[in-house]
Amino acid sequence: MNTETDWISAISGALTTVISAGVLWVAYYQIKQVKKQLKGLSENQKNSTLMTVLELESELNKRKENFDKVNFELREYNLEIENSKKKLSKELLEIYKDKIDVAKENYLNSLDRLSYCIIHDYLSDRDWRTEYRDTIFEAVDSYKENYDVSSRYRNTIKIYDKWKSE
Repeated sequence: MNTETDWISAISGALTTVISAGVLWVAYYQIKQVKKQLKGLSENQKNSTLMTVLELESELNKRKENFDKVNFELREYNLEIENSKKKLSKELLEIYKDKIDVAKENYLNSLDRLSYCIIHDYLSDRDWRTEYRDTIFEAVDSYKENYDVSSRYRNTIKIYDKWKSE
């Protein structure tokens, strides 16, 4: 009787070993698949971040170009007026002033959005500091009236102060 029990015990032990090995193989295979999926997600995340960065940079450049364009138009208009010996139209000057104000506000808003993304770690401070440090400094230094105590561009001020102190 003892031998019969030993045989049954040995067979059930072998079966348990085979089943355990099968379960381990399935677990290993599933972990391998999850690892592949996570790697794919990581690559997708990198691509998504890159697209966001490129869109943000493109929008920033577009707004800066528009701001510069409006300023150039006013300077050209002033030259035309000087050359023709005509008087500067007050109404047209007001229109140019409004265009410049809107273009400047759009540009400063895009800088503030960029600053927000850096402050909240959506974008790497280290990478963007080298690219946009001078741009932020120039904007704050050139348009001090927009960066006073009651400024709407608080994120830009935070980045400016942080980068100035480093």
